[in-house]
Amino acid sequence: MTEKTRKILETIAAQHGTTPENVEHEMMEAIRAGMASPDPHAQALWKQICPDGKEPDLDTFLTFMANRVDMMQSTQENRKKKYFS
Repeated sequence: MTEKTRKILETIAAQHGTTPENVEHEMMEAIRAGMASPDPHAQALWKQICPDGKEPDLDTFLTFMANRVDMMQSTQENRKKKYFS
């Protein structure tokens, strides 16, 4: 696990009065539940996250999601610039 992921878990744990280990456990359970979803949109997203179909580790998942959020924010900013230009 990267230091960045460890710090994220520590921050979330402190905010919720629990341990980083519990946060990691809960996040991995959520990943497993998401991967098991029969929803076609969810499955398409999981194929992007882990094309091999194997459960991603927390670093891989968080990196993917952070990059996706960055991309979505950039897209929104570009739309605002075009709209207000």
